[in-house]
Amino acid sequence: MLKAVVFDLDNTLVSCNLDFKLLRKELACPDDIDLLEHVASSSESAKRRALNDIILRHEIEDARSSTLMKGAHELLKWMEEKHLYSGVITRNCRQAAETKLKSNKIKVFELITREDFPAKPNPASLLFLIEKWQLASEQVIYVGDHEYDIKTAENAGCLSCFISNGNVTPPNMTEATYTFASLGELHHYLVKTL
Repeated sequence: MLKAVVFDLDNTLVSCNLDFKLLRKELACPDDIDLLEHVASSSESAKRRALNDIILRHEIEDARSSTLMKGAHELLKWMEEKHLYSGVITRNCRQAAETKLKSNKIKVFELITREDFPAKPNPASLLFLIEKWQLASEQVIYVGDHEYDIKTAENAGCLSCFISNGNVTPPNMTEATYTFASLGELHHYLVKTL
């Protein structure tokens, strides 16, 4: 039986308007390389700090304008009533993530950012929550809007849920355990099944 729902943050619980094209340009990061891996691969610590500062600036700016995704509060309130654990695992920095949660009045049991564990799709953060909450992997569902989210769940042995936000579901998301157009659809499904 499901005991916990862990969410991605950007475009899952709150909006994200990061201009990734501009960010890649400022970082001189090719399209086929992960941004965080690009920064980490720099052999010079001063350059890594400068690149991290660029990402931080973009994330903080985006955090100030984030808005709640439709259905987020209703789902989280229902989860609280059902005594389900809730968490957020994000590739954001802690400052941006906390700003987004606070300004959108989102409360969860745990917030994990890229400063805490290796970034998704590495499953260490999700495995940490499973152990902390003393659950089995199959009692946890990870919800997100990106391939990294689905891979994180898969790598941890958890259920996965892709939220398309009304967009066409990419072919690589068919691996998700569940696919819904919105948090509202996920909420409706959970109400029926729990």
